[in-house]
Amino acid sequence: MNGRTFLIALFSLIVGLAAFGLIAKAVTDPYDIVKNILTMLVVAGIFYLLYKVFTSSSGSANGSQSSYKRAAKQSNKKYGKKNVTPLSNTLLKRNASDSKGKKDSPSPLKRKRKPSHLTVIEGKKNKKKDRASF
Repeated sequence: MNGRTFLIALFSLIVGLAAFGLIAKAVTDPYDIVKNILTMLVVAGIFYLLYKVFTSSSGSANGSQSSYKRAAKQSNKKYGKKNVTPLSNTLLKRNASDSKGKKDSPSPLKRKRKPSHLTVIEGKKNKKKDRASF
């Protein structure tokens, strides 16, 4: 026997013995099988809930994501939603129109963009830190 046939025979033997034991247990004590299955389901449910609690409440990841969504929604309300196409599509369209003979229009990268509604808040950039306080 080569290794593969031996493993198939061993696997078949284990599955057969498990099926025989399950049938024998079902005939002699069906309540015990139901109790064991329910116990396994409860334990699996507890592990699943613990997994969900610890992975979903990792803190900063979900908090920052919800803060970002809230800020984006507020920005869209205030400034309106703009129709934005991906950069690659606009470049492809512009390059196709440029190849037809339009050389007068400026390239999309050199064109001056509209100023954003976001502003930089000036802080204490030029002040030196007091090293003695550390």
